[in-house]
Amino acid sequence: MIRLEEYKEGEVVLPEGELGKGFCILESGVLEVIRGGRILSEIDMPGAIFGELSELLSLKRDAVIRAKTPSKVRHIEESIASIVDKNPKVALKLLRTLGRRLYRMNRVAIRQDEDSNIFEKADKEVVDETANSNKVRILIVDDKPNIIKQLTDIFARSEWVVESAHDEASAIRACEHHGFSAILISMALPDETAVDLRRKLKTNHNVLNTPVLAMIVKGDEPALKKALNSGFSDCITKPFDANKTEAVMYKVMDLDSSARYFKFVEDYLYFKVPEDLSNFVINDIKENMDNRIRNTINEGIVKLIIDVSELEEPSEEAIEVVGEFAEKIEDMKLPMRGAIVATGDDAEMWNNLDGCEEWGICSDLNNAKEHLAQEAVSEEEEE
Repeated sequence: MIRLEEYKEGEVVLPEGELGKGFCILESGVLEVIRGGRILSEIDMPGAIFGELSELLSLKRDAVIRAKTPSKVRHIEESIASIVDKNPKVALKLLRTLGRRLYRMNRVAIRQDEDSNIFEKADKEVVDETANSNKVRILIVDDKPNIIKQLTDIFARSEWVVESAHDEASAIRACEHHGFSAILISMALPDETAVDLRRKLKTNHNVLNTPVLAMIVKGDEPALKKALNSGFSDCITKPFDANKTEAVMYKVMDLDSSARYFKFVEDYLYFKVPEDLSNFVINDIKENMDNRIRNTINEGIVKLIIDVSELEEPSEEAIEVVGEFAEKIEDMKLPMRGAIVATGDDAEMWNNLDGCEEWGICSDLNNAKEHLAQEAVSEEEEE
C-alpha cells in the first residue's frame, strides 16, 4: 500500500515510540529528525528514504520526524522483505541511504563540532511533544460521554493521556498520524462496528502492534465470546472497577503495574497507600513489593516515603501492607531512611510497626522530604 500525505509546517510525519513497517520517501519540503528534544538532522533531498530502520531492526522509533516546511511524503506501507523480493534494486538504494547516513554521523562525531546546528536545541513545542510521545496514550472508542469520562478519570491516576472517538471514522482518523499504547472499543457500537474497526486498525502501520481491547457489559457472555473470537487482546467490563480495569491495562501494555503504588520521585521512593484496599489491591501490592525493592536498590535510592494521609483511619489491611513492606527492607538490611506521611491522633502509631521504629512521622510530603534531608546531614556529621 502506498499513500501520499501532505504535511503543514510543524506537523509530525513519524512519531516516536511506534514500531514501523516499510519506509517513507520525501517528495518535497524539508523534514527534521528530533530525538530527546534536539534536532539531529534534516531530510531535504527529494527521493530521500527514511523511517526504514524500525522494521529492519525490529525496534520502536526513538526519534520524531517533523515537517520543518510544508512537505509531501510518500508512505510505503509494505514489509521491506516483500518489497525487496519484488524489486531487488530497492535493497541497493536502502544500503546507499544507510551508508550515507552513517558516513555523515561519523564525520560529526570526529569533528565534535559543537558549533554545528545539527544538535541545535528544538523549540519548546517540540520538546513538549517529544515528552508527550513517551507517555502512555489511550484511545477510547465509544459514543457514550459518561463512559469516556469514567475511563479518563481512572487512567488519570496513572497520568495516562486519553483521546476519544465516537465512531469508526473518527477512530481511524485519530490513528492516521498518531500511535497509541492501547485502544478500547465498545462492543455496544452499532452492528458489527467494533469487530470491523478492530480489523481495519490492524492494517494501519501506526497501531499495527497496539493491543485492542473490547468494552462489554458485565455478564454479557455472548459479547465476551464474540470479542475474544474476533481477536481482541482482552476485555474490560462495565460498570468499571477502577483497580481491575487498571490491572488489565497494565497487563496488555506489558507495563510495571507496581507503578500505580510505587514511584521514584526526585531521590526517594514514594509509596502511597491507596484508600481502597480491597483484596485485589492488597495482593497486587504484595506481589510487586520484592520487584520494587530490587528496582530501588538498582537505582541507588536510599530514601523512602510512605504516604498514608488519605486513609480515613488506619485499617488492619493498611497496617499489614505497610508493616510487611518495612519488614522486607529491615530483613534485607538495606540502609534506607524512612518517613511516613500521616495525620490525625493515631499518626504516631506507625512507629510501633517492626522496621518503622526509627522512621519520622510527618504531617505532609514537604515535611517528610525535609526530615530525610536532615537525617542525611546528621549521618554525614557523625561520620
